[in-house]
Amino acid sequence: MKNQLARLFGETSAPARMETATPVQWRKVLRRVLRELDAYLAVNVQTDGVHLLMLHSGLAAASEALRRRNFWPAYAEGITRLALLLMGDYPDHRKRRFGRHRLSHYQLSQHREVRFFQSYAQKLHTLMIAPRMGIQLKTPPGRALMEFHEKFGRKADPVTFFAWYRQAHPEDYAAVF
Repeated sequence: MKNQLARLFGETSAPARMETATPVQWRKVLRRVLRELDAYLAVNVQTDGVHLLMLHSGLAAASEALRRRNFWPAYAEGITRLALLLMGDYPDHRKRRFGRHRLSHYQLSQHREVRFFQSYAQKLHTLMIAPRMGIQLKTPPGRALMEFHEKFGRKADPVTFFAWYRQAHPEDYAAVF
């Protein structure tokens, strides 16, 4: 949690430096997290009004939970709701029959579906952080980029880089993309 708070608020922020916290302190920090999530939602999610209302219901449920003495379970439910809705929908399996789940059980695409697209510039950023995420590559991405620049010059664009990279480093390309 300290790492996440440092990423959200900065390494030197009070929430990131907390070693232990009382429930009152946790409530204050978690309210701040909810405000941040709301801001990220506003900037990064373009969707229909119904879906946006549902997303805000997850944040509202988490916020309301912070009024309770034992807030953690309800707070987790609100954040889980938000996560599921960001994947497409909030499932309702209350009338589910017992037995093995079909693949459709986990599909959240009845009302909308999520697709992630990357520009070539975004793909380049992803390639550069792949080793930090634990993806093993034969050639470090920085070295491959330098190799490309030596061959094609500094003004070559990311589209040209990936056409070259796919051929020059096919195993590394496949490991990331």
